[in-house]
Amino acid sequence: MSKKILLCDDAPTALKLMEMVLGDEGYEIFKAENAEQAIKSLELNGPFDGCVFDVNMPGKNGIELSRDFLAHPKGAGANIVIVSTESSDHLRQAGKDAGVKAWIVKPFDDEDLIEVLKRITT
Repeated sequence: MSKKILLCDDAPTALKLMEMVLGDEGYEIFKAENAEQAIKSLELNGPFDGCVFDVNMPGKNGIELSRDFLAHPKGAGANIVIVSTESSDHLRQAGKDAGVKAWIVKPFDDEDLIEVLKRITT
C-alpha cells in the first residue's frame, strides 16, 4: 500500500512539480492550495503518512497550519516537512516548536525531498 502525502502550497507550479516527483516515487498524493483546504483534506482523507507545507501562503502560514494539523485528531503525530524560500533561524525554530520534522529551502533538488520524506515516514 502506498504512503499518503498531503502537499500544501499556494503556487500551482510548485504543487504540480512536487506531485510529479513524489508520484513517480509511488506516493499517493493529495493537494491543497491553502491551510483551509489542507484541514478539509485531513478530515476527508487523513491520516497522512507525510505532509509538505509551504510557509508563505494567504491566510494561515505553513507553521500555523502545522500547529492546527497536529492538534487535529487525524493529524496527531503527522510527519510534516516545510518547503520554503524562508530559511531564518527564527522561522525554523518556530516550525520546530510547532512540531515540524524537517525544513527544506527552495529551490531544492528533487532527491532532497524524496530522501527527507523517506526518512521521516519510515
